[in-house]
Amino acid sequence: MTLQSTRAILTGLAFAGLALVMSAACGPGEPSTDAERLARGRDLVQQMSDRLGTATRVSVTTTETRDFVRRSGARETVSGTGEYTLQRPDRFHTKATGDRSLESWYSGKVLTIAAHNEKVFAQAPMPENINRTLDVLAERYDMALPMGDLFYGPAIKALLSDTVTGGYAGTEDVGGTSCYHLAFKDVGADFELWLPVKGEPLPKRFKVVQKRRTGQPVTDVTFNEWNLAPQTSDATFKPKVPADYEGIAIVQRAAAVKNTAAPATAAGQK
Repeated sequence: MTLQSTRAILTGLAFAGLALVMSAACGPGEPSTDAERLARGRDLVQQMSDRLGTATRVSVTTTETRDFVRRSGARETVSGTGEYTLQRPDRFHTKATGDRSLESWYSGKVLTIAAHNEKVFAQAPMPENINRTLDVLAERYDMALPMGDLFYGPAIKALLSDTVTGGYAGTEDVGGTSCYHLAFKDVGADFELWLPVKGEPLPKRFKVVQKRRTGQPVTDVTFNEWNLAPQTSDATFKPKVPADYEGIAIVQRAAAVKNTAAPATAAGQK
C-alpha cells in the first residue's frame, strides 16, 4: 500500500468519524408533519409517565397561577405556591399558600380539605386509591384538579386520549432549563407541557385550559423541585385541622345527585 493511499484511507475514516459525531450531537430531526409531531409528543409524555410511575412516593414544590370563574362570569386570577406529596396507591397531601390558603389530606378512605383563611374544613368519603379519588372529585364534586393528571397512574392515560391532537412544538427555556415544549388539544381541555431536554424527564411547567368549565379557566404551574423518594410517614397524611375551624359540607354536583337518585326512584316505582 502506497503512502498516498494510506493517507486517503485515514482521511476518509476521519471524515466518517466526524460525520457520526455530528449526527449524534444533532439528535433526531425535527418532526415536520402533524403525525410526526404527535408521535414525538406522545413519546416524550410516555418517558415522563414511566419515570413518575416508578416512584412509590413523590413530592414537588410549585409556583402557580389559577383562574377562578364565578357563576356571574367574573374571573379572579390567584397566585401562590404549592406543596404536593403522594404515596401510592392511597395517600396524598397538598398545601397551597398565597392568595388562597388551602390544605388537603387523603388517607385512603376520607378526604379532608381545610380553607385556612376562612377557618373552615370539610370531609367526604373517598374510594380506595388515588386514581379513583381524582375521578370522583371531578365527576361527583366538580373539583377537577388540573395537575392531578400528572399524579395519575399512569399519567399518560389521563393526559392523552385517542382524540388528542398537537404534540411536539419545539424547544423553549424555562427558568434556565432548555425544555421540549409540547402543546396538545382535546375535547375538554388544551394543555402544554415543558420537559427538560437533558436529565430526568420530569415536568418543568404545565399549563391547562379547561374548555368545558365556565369561562375556560387557566392553570399555569411551574415546578421548582421534584423528589422521587421523599421521607413520609402516616403523620404526613393525617389531617391537622385547628380546633376552632367550622365544619361545612362538600356539595355534590346536581347531575351526580340526580344520577345517584334515579335508580332508587325507579326501583320504588316497581
